Amino acid sequence: MLRNVLLMATSGLVLFSKEFVNAIAQPRLIGSLLTAILEFSAKTTGAPVSYMEFAHVAVAVVTNEHAKVFCAIFLDVCDGPKFGSFIAKEILAAFVNEYAGDLGNIGHNLRDFHGFHYKISEVIRESAKPILATLQQHRGIQKAILVTDDTVTYATVDVDHLGVLVNLQSLRTLSADMIVVSVAFVGDNAKSVTLQAGRNCSIHVSSIENATLVVTYKQNGAACVAAIDDAIFMLHRVYRLINNLHHHTAVIPVH
Repeated sequence: MLRNVLLMATSGLVLFSKEFVNAIAQPRLIGSLLTAILEFSAKTTGAPVSYMEFAHVAVAVVTNEHAKVFCAIFLDVCDGPKFGSFIAKEILAAFVNEYAGDLGNIGHNLRDFHGFHYKISEVIRESAKPILATLQQHRGIQKAILVTDDTVTYATVDVDHLGVLVNLQSLRTLSADMIVVSVAFVGDNAKSVTLQAGRNCSIHVSSIENATLVVTYKQNGAACVAAIDDAIFMLHRVYRLINNLHHHTAVIPVH
């Protein structure tokens, strides 16, 4: 779960702070500490710190050297460094793109960045696209389709949306039957089903929160399966963030 987001100039100036769960009481103090850690790490090892893990909270940090801005996000340890860095990168890229013309003169109009509060939910929703794009790049993956509320949200290749939804309904019916069987014989719910569609092609269907992921791939052994599992892990956390956005919307003002 995402807890807090800090966007800062590399000089240590806090540009934007948002809470999801627990507010950072003194964002400037935390910002100064993070800046000091980044500088110390760069001087002693030649590379800045990108991830810090504590007992229950982790911090992922991503820097845009050209814009001289970095994003630090506080999240649960179980979310892991890969997901933390991914979300921080997406948020930072959106921030730099939104305020590229203002970042050269950030000493006087910090309140101009408060509007980014409304952008974060969009960034998180759209982050499913780069996850599937990364999956598509793996050798053997033919196509990946994400369906939400009976709508094709994103597809890595051009598809017949109506045809996808018709076929998906058949796959969902099969999945429901598989769930009944799994509960009866295994004692647990089935979250995914893999079908052999041809001599050298498989179809993977996975339920992810309120969405369905469909991936067709050539039978390339563990490589494709591992890539699909990684995408599912990332998508699960993205959709959990989306669901939590409706409950945690406060912005911490920067004075």
